[in-house]
Amino acid sequence: MSPFFFPEPISTGKYNTYLAQSLKGAGYEVEVLCCHPIYPKWVVEPSDEQIGGILAARGGRWLRFPSNMLLRRSMLEIWFLFFVFSKYFTRRKTYDLVIPVFPPSMFMLIVSLLKPNKSKIVGIVHDLQGVYSSYTGSCIRKWIYKGIAWVEKRAFKTCDHLVFLSETMRIVETNAYGLNSDKSSVQYPFVTIERYSNNGDLVEVMPDGESSIVYSGALGEKQAPDKLVESFLAMLEEKADLKAHVFSQGPIFNRLSEEYKHPRLCFHPLVDEGLLPELLLRSTVQVIPQESGTSDGSLPSKLPNLLAAGVKVLCITDPDSELGRILQQYSRGEVAISWEMGPLVQQALLLLEKEVKENTDEDAALMGKFTRKGLVAQIISSSQTSGIRRSKEPTA
Repeated sequence: MSPFFFPEPISTGKYNTYLAQSLKGAGYEVEVLCCHPIYPKWVVEPSDEQIGGILAARGGRWLRFPSNMLLRRSMLEIWFLFFVFSKYFTRRKTYDLVIPVFPPSMFMLIVSLLKPNKSKIVGIVHDLQGVYSSYTGSCIRKWIYKGIAWVEKRAFKTCDHLVFLSETMRIVETNAYGLNSDKSSVQYPFVTIERYSNNGDLVEVMPDGESSIVYSGALGEKQAPDKLVESFLAMLEEKADLKAHVFSQGPIFNRLSEEYKHPRLCFHPLVDEGLLPELLLRSTVQVIPQESGTSDGSLPSKLPNLLAAGVKVLCITDPDSELGRILQQYSRGEVAISWEMGPLVQQALLLLEKEVKENTDEDAALMGKFTRKGLVAQIISSSQTSGIRRSKEPTA
């Protein structure tokens, strides 16, 4: 259960697609309750595509999302609640295992009321939305986020087991929400690229030998988009042969491309999935930005693909964040702990010039934490007591 699914190219939609395929490979009959593709443009793109014997039950063809982020998220929460109710009410007795992917969260208040005793709920938590109430300036926004945290807490309590994408998120859940830590576990996001190759399809966008600093992916408040672009501009002023690239889509991306102009600052739409390996290989440095005070709320799902590509990674995050600790174990990683432009630019320039090393033993050990097998094994283990029916013996 998640609004985000195939053929969405990034973020939760891509994660959910690979998860559904892995569960299918493990012998489950899989049905996905989801929206027509909406992310990252936040524009509904109607699709009847199905993938690999997985039934995608879609809704929301008529949705029109407002530009305001809070209103947009509120609409998604309310619509998905009613959509899940309309589907789950008639089909709930056929489901042995329910996997909600958070956020959104409100729909789980309905699921908990209708769930048959035989079925098991294993939730996967991508973001803790309540965390963001700590940095929003407006009192009204803070109260809204406190309401979101209230819903989030109750949604989590409906689950028999919770899988978090980071240990920090699990700690926050235990301390702030008072949930049973014995009923939760941590599985880092997994690698979604099977093979890395550079076929020259992006050579006109990013020529051979070009020194480049790149952001690719979704752009929302938690990525500090204006600070990100301002830091790129500062880097361009310091290094005359550097180019900065932003690959994204959506309302914030559109605004940034209109407001910020520089001959060596380039805005591009997201590349097709098949070109993503080449994009990573052509990047001198890939950037993972986080707004101050938000690092406890999520761990970027693209992180394992960057590590597997062997690309240099600069992250801007809070002091002692889990993302920072991970990248400190990576031989090509650099961690900045504030958005203060002077030190940040210097760290970026040093990383751009840093000699690339062969993979170290520490790199190999780090990559072992980012696998799909671990997630599927955790879901299977957490659902064992339910007598889950599988269509065949596990193959993955």
